[in-house]
Amino acid sequence: MTLVDQSARDRIVGDLDVSMLVEAAAGTGKTTELVRRIVAVVASGRTTFDKIVAAPFTEKAAGELKLRVREQIEERRSSSTDSAERVRLDGALEKVE
Repeated sequence: MTLVDQSARDRIVGDLDVSMLVEAAAGTGKTTELVRRIVAVVASGRTTFDKIVAAPFTEKAAGELKLRVREQIEERRSSSTDSAERVRLDGALEKVE
């Protein structure tokens, strides 16, 4: 299934050298795309996990974000064939807390 906004979603994860604002209604996948972008930035080596700030509005949301980031890092790490990327993701896993 191709989403209507797939090109925008692809930019969120693929256009890592620009800052962007994502505005969308509740339940449209903003957090999912944020998690994918965080993992992509770290996996690419553009920065390290400890230099990223995400500020959800509630403690519950922060906990959910942390769990989702951890899951996505583990998933990408297990599927990566790039040894340098795996090392970067290992480092990120150590710093998720």
